[in-house]
Amino acid sequence: MSKENQLPIGYFSLICATAFWGGNFVLGKLLSNAVPPVTLTFLRWFPALLILLCLFFRQTLQSWHSLKSSLGVMWLLGILGVVIFPASLYQGLQQTSALNASLYLAVVPVLVLLLNLLVFKESIKPIILLGAVLSLIGVTWLLSRGEWQRLLHLELNYGDLWAILSAMSWAIYCCVIRFKPHNISNTVFLTALVGLAVLNLLPFFIYELYQESVKLLPNLTISQWSGIAYLIIGPSILSYAFWNYGITIVGNAKGAVMTNFTPLFAAIFSILFLGESIQSFHVISTVFICVGVLICSYKKLS
Repeated sequence: MSKENQLPIGYFSLICATAFWGGNFVLGKLLSNAVPPVTLTFLRWFPALLILLCLFFRQTLQSWHSLKSSLGVMWLLGILGVVIFPASLYQGLQQTSALNASLYLAVVPVLVLLLNLLVFKESIKPIILLGAVLSLIGVTWLLSRGEWQRLLHLELNYGDLWAILSAMSWAIYCCVIRFKPHNISNTVFLTALVGLAVLNLLPFFIYELYQESVKLLPNLTISQWSGIAYLIIGPSILSYAFWNYGITIVGNAKGAVMTNFTPLFAAIFSILFLGESIQSFHVISTVFICVGVLICSYKKLS
């Protein structure tokens, strides 16, 4: 199958990834005040690693010689996408609102375009920039609930700084993923990536467990453990598998714009599961986001 014929599959994969991450924002906000950030990140990724090893340990072991030459890249991607991105987000959500955190994430596509230009000398096609800006307008309209003046009253605190760090780490991840080794499967790559990340996360988890989490975890409710289970399966295993696969087909610049579906799905899930009503700004923002993404994904831009 040619790469052009694979594009619909690539975009569908990216949409699936952002849908799972939309749920991560909702549950992350609900869980962040009950579970410390590093512990929540570890509880999310360590079981995910065990599942991945059960499924793909043999393939990963067989691909070890191919993996060795890319360990540096995978280590960096693991630190950025598996450790810093979620841990700093959960830390930020303790002190800032989901509105602020989602707004910072909405800037990622434009930031990716700028990083690709400055670091990798990748030119920005005006039509792609237009699509990214339109999508950003849609997200901003969504997060401001159709009232731009709300954006003027955003106050930065330590939670905002952590959320900004989370967004920056994801932007860099989206740029560095271009160096993903092409001679190994996506499942093997994900297994090795998560394994390296969990090893780096382990000492910080042990420290936080000893200092704080050991007293909090026994008090978690069944619903909270269910939320953690969702984080393990959805935003961890499936979302990263879908995202890494989709990016290899679609490309970094166009794929990064798909990040703006994440706050859209977060709003949808809030309506479905938290009882929020549908407002006119939901419809307007959806139009802007979809038009922006469609412009960037138009096949003649490939």
